[in-house]
Amino acid sequence: MHNLYETALDIEEIDIILHLKEEPVVVQKRMAEMNGTPFTTENVKQIEAAVHVQQQQVFNAMKSMNIPFKKFHSFNTLLNAIATTIPSKDVKKLCNIQDIQLIESNFKVLASGATSTEVESSLEHEMDVIYSEVKALWAEGIEGQGVKVAVLDSGIDRHHPAIQHAYRGGMNFVDQSDPEKYARTRDENDPSETSPDERPTGAPEKASTSGARFETYHGTHIAGIIAGKNAFGVKGVAPRIDLYAYRIFGSYTSGDTSTILRAIEEAVAQRMDIMNLSLSDNSDMENHALSIAVNNAVLAGVVVISTAGNTGSVRGSVRAPGTARLGIAVGNSTIHDEIDSSSSRGPSRPNFDIKPDILAPGTDILSTMPRYRQADDYTDAYKRETGTSQAAPYITGVAALLKQAHPDWTPFDIKVAMANTAKVLDTKVYNVFDQGAGRVRPYAAVHPTILAYALEEIDATGEGELVENQKGAVTFGAVTLSEAITLTKPVLVKDITGTGGHYDVAIHVTQPFDGATITVEPPSFTLDGEQLLHVTLTAAKNEQTKYRDEILGYIHITDREQSVDVSLPFAADFSNGATVTPAIEELSITQKDLSFGNEEQAPPTEITLSINSDLSYPTLEITDYLSKAPVDSLFYDNGLSLGTRKFPLLHKYTSSWTNEEATLADGIYSIDFTGMANAEPLTASIGPIFVKSTKPVITGAIQGATVTGQVTDPYIDFAKSLAERDEAFDVNEKLNASYQLMKDGKLGKPVPFLLNEDGTFEVELDVLESVR
Repeated sequence: MHNLYETALDIEEIDIILHLKEEPVVVQKRMAEMNGTPFTTENVKQIEAAVHVQQQQVFNAMKSMNIPFKKFHSFNTLLNAIATTIPSKDVKKLCNIQDIQLIESNFKVLASGATSTEVESSLEHEMDVIYSEVKALWAEGIEGQGVKVAVLDSGIDRHHPAIQHAYRGGMNFVDQSDPEKYARTRDENDPSETSPDERPTGAPEKASTSGARFETYHGTHIAGIIAGKNAFGVKGVAPRIDLYAYRIFGSYTSGDTSTILRAIEEAVAQRMDIMNLSLSDNSDMENHALSIAVNNAVLAGVVVISTAGNTGSVRGSVRAPGTARLGIAVGNSTIHDEIDSSSSRGPSRPNFDIKPDILAPGTDILSTMPRYRQADDYTDAYKRETGTSQAAPYITGVAALLKQAHPDWTPFDIKVAMANTAKVLDTKVYNVFDQGAGRVRPYAAVHPTILAYALEEIDATGEGELVENQKGAVTFGAVTLSEAITLTKPVLVKDITGTGGHYDVAIHVTQPFDGATITVEPPSFTLDGEQLLHVTLTAAKNEQTKYRDEILGYIHITDREQSVDVSLPFAADFSNGATVTPAIEELSITQKDLSFGNEEQAPPTEITLSINSDLSYPTLEITDYLSKAPVDSLFYDNGLSLGTRKFPLLHKYTSSWTNEEATLADGIYSIDFTGMANAEPLTASIGPIFVKSTKPVITGAIQGATVTGQVTDPYIDFAKSLAERDEAFDVNEKLNASYQLMKDGKLGKPVPFLLNEDGTFEVELDVLESVR
């Protein structure tokens, strides 16, 4: 049970969700199916009655404990839960109510937007890497006909000419009764986007935290990616679906968990085939309320696609509901089959599950924008957006094509087909927690020869009741090596086309662990309907395992002709719960005095950065050492994984602020690194670093055997500036002054002499002929 009272004392009231112990209808039905037990309408009535009784018992207990509550909503289909508001001081009392399994905050939830780009009115159709596969399916008449898809988002502009053909209806779940939040109320059958004229007097145009505008557009953009069709050639993946819009986000594109749960229940009740959830909460846990609801919706027969999140490329950044073990979490790939740096990575907790499940194009995706009925001209009503929000509807569209082509397939079949046939991206760059099964290949997913199902039983609700999970990845989870272990997972290969054939199984380990192996029995087989494979992890005893000790890779099943290649990622964690205190282990530079000529230094000066854990929002900046003002940035990203990296420090470099070439001018600098670990900054700095590409200027005069003069050089100025900070250095450490005597036309050996700190000098010559 989550105890929230320690974090809730600073507010008077708290919105919470109470999860109760009695399993809801969907879960009990699935458990009966697994056990071969008949499940009748009478069983449904009995379970619904038991859930109702338990909820009433909780209400009665709260009343007896003098816990006032308001604005409650009960869930009984996908969840047995109550969303309500109570005084913060009373949260601790709820822990004494036996019927309550879990207490969870009713968090604010945002759409998973990352970045956006305006587009010119003269639109050009840009084919992505898999567009030709989608077109091939359209040519076969597979465009999503008859498939019901619900987009749970900020609403829709149903009048947009690119999506009005697909729109079939929708619902509004956002309460607009508060006149301080909205200028007017809304009908429950009006799922249109929040419009600018709904902003009441006094409400800000933009949210102070997220920067989102009052009016919304996110849902319309998502709908266009799934089902768009217009004269410009912009076409969604499945343009002939039946599209339904459920408005769960109101102003500033924000909502809360309980509102989303209500919409998920309604989508199941309305027998939707597919749900798109382009949203994320700030949790990597598999037992989050949204993740549990997604699991139960899948058990009810709905394919649920959600975003992995846009919290960057660090390990474990995947966010609920993308953590749902039965759902399909989608990462963001680019047109060049790279993974966008904003795309969140797995694993999810606590089961070390491989997330995201799959990748799809989500970078610079052109789609529809609303007009709020303020203009009938939709010529420019399009925009490019980047994020897993845009990748998820791509997969939703592919799922609709699969559902049309194979109407009897379950959500598990559809998930496995996409995973098995995906393109595994460069495993030297991306591991299984970056890309899952890989980048979707729609045509191959719709027309598989075989499918390989990893079979397991999981706790889908966090309450200990196991249900069957069929997926396209083999998860061994956390494995303790206090003794030698052998673990076996079954994989069932099915002949989809009935063509049989001879197949070989190969293991590709992308991250090895000493003493651990993955084997498959049988390693080759002749397929006759079905074939059960046994994937076995063997590891020697090792009581000294540490953080990030794991084995990762892919299982490949290929036919003898190499025309069929299905793959399943695998992962096992040997760290035994080991953690590290995030730290910057090294920030160093090969030299601190840099002088550039017409060409770059050879070899170049290098900065070495070593970190022992993943960091979010890392930046490597050039800073003015004296004023501490940032000058430019050598590196910035959404995330950086643990390890050691080297960055060249060049005279001409590419600024990560402007993405343009810049020149490192003479000056005194520091190199400053900052990254975030668990919402806390980690910093390190190197300095002073001297950049001096200007040659010294020497003036002087000879009087008898005495030479006097002045050296003008940036180092003289540097020394003076640092002397004012009590960081002075001897200019003779930086400038090596010498003279040479000439006799009979020949130069003698250099004779060193010292400069004064201001650059002046006076030298007594031994041989007067030096002036000749």
